[in-house]
Amino acid sequence: MANVSRLEQDLVPATFSLLTVFSVVGNLHVIFVILRCRRLRTRLNLFIVNIAVSDLIFTALYGPVSAVSVARSGGLRDHAVCVVTGIVGLLSCYESVLSAVLIALSRCVRITKSHRYDELFSHRRCALLVSGSWAVAFLVTSPLLAGLGKPGFNPILLTCDYDAVASFTYVISIMLPFAIIANAVIIVAYVLIYREVKASKARVHANGTDENQIPPVVLSQIKNMAAIYIAFNVCVTPEVIMDIFAYKTGESLRVLNLVARIVFTCNSCVNPIIYTAGNKEFRKELKALWGYVFCGCSKNKQTRVENINIKTPSLEGQGP
Repeated sequence: MANVSRLEQDLVPATFSLLTVFSVVGNLHVIFVILRCRRLRTRLNLFIVNIAVSDLIFTALYGPVSAVSVARSGGLRDHAVCVVTGIVGLLSCYESVLSAVLIALSRCVRITKSHRYDELFSHRRCALLVSGSWAVAFLVTSPLLAGLGKPGFNPILLTCDYDAVASFTYVISIMLPFAIIANAVIIVAYVLIYREVKASKARVHANGTDENQIPPVVLSQIKNMAAIYIAFNVCVTPEVIMDIFAYKTGESLRVLNLVARIVFTCNSCVNPIIYTAGNKEFRKELKALWGYVFCGCSKNKQTRVENINIKTPSLEGQGP
């Protein structure tokens, strides 16, 4: 087991704890605001809520448990909660990837086959797709439980996820192919979207009319979802690479493994930031929520007051 310096015992748990706070607060905001506002309860946002839920589960469990484990120099290595944390954490990570796949496919159909979008991605089917994605995530995680790997304590990082060396076969045969296939589907979907958007702009330019032009709000959604996907890959890729190298290098690259794991955990904090920055309607509802919480003034009350002010004639300048 790796030797842990006093600095690591203080710094790494503090970092995990801070990321947990940011992730829990951010993802709870996303979930609550979307559920609170009827206009935001769209089929696309169902997938967004699903990502927020999976990120929330991951950080709310993995962050605190791993922080305690590192602070105690691996004190949870024989504890059942460490195994549960590893399994649930991996399950939620797979679900985040599958949600990104569903988002890419739904946006692709919305752009390239818009006449079939309501049929293929009805509200009922979207709910079934989300339920099915959790079943697939569990199916992909199950080989780790069947002995193909070792979930729970990570002797290199002293965290609670899985033993990267003992689970090397699982990483190569299950995790890596899953990541490659999922990324291939997402990339193809966004390439098709890009081609259709480019062709649409060419048609508009040639005809001089906005007929059949892709709505700007849809383009904005696609850019936002693409940003979430890119951020996910930036955060996850170092972790996958270090898992592969860990089989050969063991503890010699411990610091790099820790950095990769921290960057990986950052993804759960980044998604709410990207979604908030790219969605004007969400920012508006979030501001209304904050106004209600801190000022005790709801959006409906504000609207009624504004309407009264508009409808009431001014008495200034009128004679007796």
